Amino acid sequence: KRFILPLVLLLIIIIAVALNGAGGSDDPGAADPATTASAEAGPTAEADEPAFAGAEDSDVVGQAGETLTLGEIAVASTAIGAGDDTLGPTLCTAVTVNNESTETIDFNAFDWKLQAPSGTILNTGFSGSANMITGGQIAPGGSTTGDICFDNARAEAGQFVVLYEPIFSFFSDRAAWINNR
Repeated sequence: KRFILPLVLLLIIIIAVALNGAGGSDDPGAADPATTASAEAGPTAEADEPAFAGAEDSDVVGQAGETLTLGEIAVASTAIGAGDDTLGPTLCTAVTVNNESTETIDFNAFDWKLQAPSGTILNTGFSGSANMITGGQIAPGGSTTGDICFDNARAEAGQFVVLYEPIFSFFSDRAAWINNR
């Protein structure tokens, strides 16, 4: 009995966070996110070709360094570069998340992934920088900046894609930054 009440409370908290969403718009029906002027043009690809392997129609795509807008959240990712290799080779990007909404939003290092040239999608690592983003909340009008790093044991070259898809948002599209390395 003493384990059931804490589990029920935990479940209620998870559902509440999921329903509030990180970066979700106040209008869940708004499926067409705005992008910055530089991101609207996207990469120079044929109209019928995806910007990258695995691209989805709803992706907001830009080049490394551009600021992309998902609902009321403006997100930027710099070009990827080598991170600290004390625990093995890493690739890192400096990211900024600006909350332009009237609601507090959640952020988390696990909102980020890196698609390697081979098509493998890597989760964030736990090393690579002294300025790693962890997780928390951003008040309306606030922002956070830090590094996101990924293991780079295969040392591939080619097109990498930094992907941002908040895990606690059911109504937000995905942002993608093209990096050629």
